[in-house]
Amino acid sequence: MELTMRVLKNSAVAAFVSVLLGTAAQASSVAPDIIFGSGNANGSFTVSNVTTARGNVEIGLRAKLRYNDAGLPENTFNWDGVDTYSFAPTAGTPANRSVFNFEWHVNTEATKRSISQLIASGASALLEVDIDPTAGTNFLSYDPFDFDAYYGTNATPNGGGTYDNTGTPVAGATVAQNSVNYGFILGAPVELGIYDIRLSIFNTQNQLLGSTAIKVTPVPVPAALPLLVFALGGLGFAGRRRKAA
Repeated sequence: MELTMRVLKNSAVAAFVSVLLGTAAQASSVAPDIIFGSGNANGSFTVSNVTTARGNVEIGLRAKLRYNDAGLPENTFNWDGVDTYSFAPTAGTPANRSVFNFEWHVNTEATKRSISQLIASGASALLEVDIDPTAGTNFLSYDPFDFDAYYGTNATPNGGGTYDNTGTPVAGATVAQNSVNYGFILGAPVELGIYDIRLSIFNTQNQLLGSTAIKVTPVPVPAALPLLVFALGGLGFAGRRRKAA
């Protein structure tokens, strides 16, 4: 489903992201499991438990290799154990897709309220997706519940979520997840770059309660590689000069 982004809150949100009332983000699995699709492994999420008046809301983000050289998804995350995920180009990536997907997660089970109940009370979530492939940032922001997602509860097994694309959370659901490719997002680039992605929770007064954030980068070139290429090039040039002599 193509996403037409709707800016819900201004860019001043970014200035407050570091003011977290929840626990510090950490790499972790999410509860209950990965409920979208099939064959998707849990783990490697950057997770925060956001404190609310009714209990903690678990939120998480991660990035995953969507297209390997054969054009197939892999449970490959290449994450640094904190918040950064790195990928290299692959031969199997379509021209209109990014090599990675980012995956988001929200679990309200500990609040004893469903996602739809919390939204009805005035609480909200915000996804901020960086569309600037350079070291700078330019965010498109949207409410993840306004678009398609998979829904369930803590009893939902792996791959057992209920898909909904109406923009209304499934009644009674306390867990929501989805996997999003940059190629689905109108106006987003698909080439590898340096991208920041944030998921935030706001209370009924539109005050930031907490966030989790990840960075997606290209696989770094080893520092010695340019020197090696230069040295090999120099050897080739010297060899050509000897032959010419």
